[in-house]
Amino acid sequence: MFVLILSLICSLLIALFAVQNASLVTIHLFWITKEVPLVLVILGSTFAGAFIMLLLAIWRGLRQKLKPKQEAKDESLINDQSIQSAKLTTTPSDNGD
Repeated sequence: MFVLILSLICSLLIALFAVQNASLVTIHLFWITKEVPLVLVILGSTFAGAFIMLLLAIWRGLRQKLKPKQEAKDESLINDQSIQSAKLTTTPSDNGD
């Protein structure tokens, strides 16, 4: 609940700041030059940052979800290798009779 309230307060402050800065600015991106309202630049940058953070959170969640499965697979592979190496080292010995 605290995070939701904090998010709403931050969103309100960003919106207030953006509305107060509604003048036109010139944007240069590579060979493109456009005049756009500063409010669009501010809000666009904010949403782009939020979208990137969302993608990073999803990526982190997937990695944490898949990590136990990978560890179990690695552990079973190590166990199989140790069993095979134990079989190779325990060959029947000749008594010499």
